[in-house]
Amino acid sequence: MEGKLSNRVALVTGGASGIGRGIAHRFALEGAKVSVVDINLEGAKKVVKDIENLGGKALAVECDVGDENQVNKAVRETEESLGRVGILVNNAGNVTFNLVSNMTTEQWRDMFRVHVEGAFYFSRAIVKSMETGDRIINISSVAGLTGETMGAHYSAAKTALLGFTRTLALEVAHQGITVNAIAPGIIETAMTKEIIAGAPEFCKDIPIHRFGTPEDIAETAVFLASPGADYITGQVIVVDGGLTLYNTSQQLIHRALGI
Repeated sequence: MEGKLSNRVALVTGGASGIGRGIAHRFALEGAKVSVVDINLEGAKKVVKDIENLGGKALAVECDVGDENQVNKAVRETEESLGRVGILVNNAGNVTFNLVSNMTTEQWRDMFRVHVEGAFYFSRAIVKSMETGDRIINISSVAGLTGETMGAHYSAAKTALLGFTRTLALEVAHQGITVNAIAPGIIETAMTKEIIAGAPEFCKDIPIHRFGTPEDIAETAVFLASPGADYITGQVIVVDGGLTLYNTSQQLIHRALGI
């Protein structure tokens, strides 16, 4: 397939579902060869089959992103099958909820292990062979900008990912490699299913009046991976339907005006 990413090799972590799956599909439609990396191998294989049915080329790779050895192995498998990775999307993530007062050390550490250490391991393994025009895209969250009740560990990990993004961007800018982050709002995925089910009317408090979709994030990822984003690096692109702009006073005004 021909497109903005033709003949590029992209590796997407957490690619078996949700935002990762959306990005993998969209990259394939733009002509990229996609390595779908996930701890859920069967899910990754389904995504690969979907991409192949569309006429694209993809590879399913099983990997626990918090395991350094598995990460290095996943990168080798990708390079051997598809070629040098020019686009890396660090998307793998998980979510749990707990108050700080009740949070276990294991819950805290696991959040950083997956979100932060995973991004570090993959970036370190791949950036050494990257060339001018290559891209690293980290999937953070608006929780990394605003905080999140019962999610101190998640918010802290996503904030750390933003610091990592900015620093790595500075380190590799002279090589023509860009590093950016996307901060999604509430996106309809398996991870947010319980949140949305518990408060379906909340979408009315989002200025655009709907929850986001994986496709919304995928479109932004395609732009950041494309030649059109050559002069953008170290940035956080918020894709949240205006959620982070909507404070309490604005909510009252909107409700009073019926909009």
